[in-house]
Amino acid sequence: MERKIIKSIFGGVIVFFIAVLVLSGIFTVKTGDEAVVLRLGKHVSTHVNAGLKWRIPVIDKVYKVNISEVKRLEFGFRTTSEGSSKAKPEFEDQLLESLMLTGDENLVNAETIVQYKVKNAEDFYFNVDDPIGTLTIISESIIRRSIANHPLDEVLTDNKFGIQQEIKDELQQVADKYRLGVAITAIQLQDVNPPKEVDAAFKDVASAREDKTSYINEANSYKNEIIPKARGNAAEMINKAEAYREQRVEEAKGDASNFTQILAKYKQGKTVTRTRMYLETLEEILPNIDKYIMSEKGDTLKLLPLNEQVTVPVKEGN
Repeated sequence: MERKIIKSIFGGVIVFFIAVLVLSGIFTVKTGDEAVVLRLGKHVSTHVNAGLKWRIPVIDKVYKVNISEVKRLEFGFRTTSEGSSKAKPEFEDQLLESLMLTGDENLVNAETIVQYKVKNAEDFYFNVDDPIGTLTIISESIIRRSIANHPLDEVLTDNKFGIQQEIKDELQQVADKYRLGVAITAIQLQDVNPPKEVDAAFKDVASAREDKTSYINEANSYKNEIIPKARGNAAEMINKAEAYREQRVEEAKGDASNFTQILAKYKQGKTVTRTRMYLETLEEILPNIDKYIMSEKGDTLKLLPLNEQVTVPVKEGN
């Protein structure tokens, strides 16, 4: 009887331990996570769907990573405090890390952020011993080379976006070549400044560049204002000239027509027409002047003075 009881207890203990062992193999994959299962060091499965999963206890190992989380690498500074609604974030400068040489042999402090996500958990965990350290070394190397390929003005302002895109594309190519299992989401040249020793001189240069841009904008504004006005004035002058031309042409045509008519009358009676034209001309150039008509012998012709008022006496008693 006692043996049966002992066997029952022993069996129950075994079942309990088996149950505990089986239950200990259950693990959870959260939304956005990717879980890689290794069995005796060999990859056997990858779980990408959220929910409860099971592995062989003791034998299997599970590595989980959030593939939706955006992670970041910082170059030239370190965030010591993320800050909150009541406090500002705090940073620590890493001057040796941020000091770089541009293509025109100027020194700049370039603080850069590399944002990335894990896109393949298997590649991320098993292709490189230290994926984060490897990505850090590659990123710093590519950032320095890209800045060294561009002059200072492009790094500071003119081509900042283009340099960020260049770093992003090249870093993604190298990461894919090494099969790091990461996707580069963004590159930010967060703060690019000259060293403090030459900061004042660079500010003067930047101020001169801004003045240059301002003067160019003012000149363009004046050009955009004066050119349309000049074009309008030119068009107005052309229209007036064309109108004056039409007027003169019509007047010339009228004069020619009048001359043609006079010529026709002149041919019909040359002596009479010549005399009439002579008298009309004298009337035009010598208005309001007493005129005397002389005979061919030089005597003054007696004509009735039509321009004077003549009083005729009237006899009474008729």
